[in-house]
Amino acid sequence: MLVDANIFLEVELGRSRSKECEEFLTKIMRGEIKAFTTDVILDSIAFVMEREGVKPAKLRKFLESVLFYEGLTIYSLNLMDKIITTALMEDTKLDFDYTSTYFTMKSLGIKEIVSFDKDFDKLPGIKRVEPKDVLRK
Repeated sequence: MLVDANIFLEVELGRSRSKECEEFLTKIMRGEIKAFTTDVILDSIAFVMEREGVKPAKLRKFLESVLFYEGLTIYSLNLMDKIITTALMEDTKLDFDYTSTYFTMKSLGIKEIVSFDKDFDKLPGIKRVEPKDVLRK
């Protein structure tokens, strides 16, 4: 499964579903759940946190914490991946962030994304689930 930005942001910004997301992310941190995310997703999280007024020290603390997630693998998109993503954008009709996530999932054979974003429901070959769905398994 791949973890979308909004799952981390729920916790980091203290949003309404932060408890559910924190429980899910803790399982990844402990290595009880194996998951992926991307460098583009981590960049998006940083941009949103900065836009929301999060101080650099808290942003750094978040990014450092990601290093200790035993069950999390971070996929880094290279330049060719990003070029292919821009071509895919014409098919998905979605922005670069969404399409790079979709590209990564297809490239790695990942079928599920943990996200609250319903735009992923439109993409063929993947299933969107929420943290509560994974926690019930």
